[in-house]
Amino acid sequence: MRAPFLQTLALVPAFALVACGARTNLLEFDTPGEGGASSASSSSASSSGASAGVSCSEELCNGLDDDCDGQIDEESPTSGAACLTGQTGPCANGRLSCLDGAPACIPDIQPVPELCGDEVDNNCDGKIDEGCVPAANGCSDGTREAFIEEDIYPLIAGCAGGFTVPGILIDPLPQCGFGGGNTGQNPEGLGCSASDLCAKGFHICKGADDVALHSPTGCDGAVAEPGLFFATRQGSTGCAYCALGDNMDPDVCTGESCALDCATSRITANDLFGCGSVGRRPRICGVLDRTSGDLCGALKEPWDCGGDGYNESNQVIKPGAAGGGVLCCAD
Repeated sequence: MRAPFLQTLALVPAFALVACGARTNLLEFDTPGEGGASSASSSSASSSGASAGVSCSEELCNGLDDDCDGQIDEESPTSGAACLTGQTGPCANGRLSCLDGAPACIPDIQPVPELCGDEVDNNCDGKIDEGCVPAANGCSDGTREAFIEEDIYPLIAGCAGGFTVPGILIDPLPQCGFGGGNTGQNPEGLGCSASDLCAKGFHICKGADDVALHSPTGCDGAVAEPGLFFATRQGSTGCAYCALGDNMDPDVCTGESCALDCATSRITANDLFGCGSVGRRPRICGVLDRTSGDLCGALKEPWDCGGDGYNESNQVIKPGAAGGGVLCCAD
């Protein structure tokens, strides 16, 4: 009778150890492959992509599949955190990302070619507006094509180049950071307005009166080369008459009324007027000596005045460097 009792007593220490939690992993006492908890755990590890002997953990940026999901570096605890790239200008700030198994600070703003006149280090090389010609002479590219003698004409310049943003009559805002001009970085003026041909401190001359104020000789002596036309923001009511008056009546002062006492407005947009060596002679236009004719027919390409013969000044574009540009007057 004592033997069964001793056998029972011999089992107590093992039971007590389990109850007290000393055995933290039941698999320590099971033989792999014989069922029970060991078999369930093996199945679970297999379904998660883990191989025998591999411990799965939180995914890190190290070129490994740490969490055993079949993907490498798909999630990193630090991804998306703000960081400094070590670059300058707009490229200085960035976000952490995992690149080729190592953390990398990717700029929020990528470098782009340098844009003249905006005082920003666009290409993030530590220099601002490098390669841009100082435009103190009135033209954004630093070269004049009319009123070339700066000592005689310090307040007015003829600036050649293209522009693809339509309109000149109502003062257009610069659209490409004064990066236009036939000798500049964007001679065809892609994305530029006509105002991008003038330097900072200059504006497209408003019309005949503005040119007379800034040039001691009007258009005389402005252009030396043939085939050039330089436009102003002068309005017209048609018939090659410039709007030089002060009448703003919209029923009288239109682009087809040929009225003589009208002021320049958004609707007196018939033809272009300026100085040049190509174009027709206007009938009445103060000191301005050239006009574009209907739909810019008196000018050469790339001048393009659209399809409305009464609205050329609002729809004109010039997608090319040849043929002139605009007159720029000092502010």
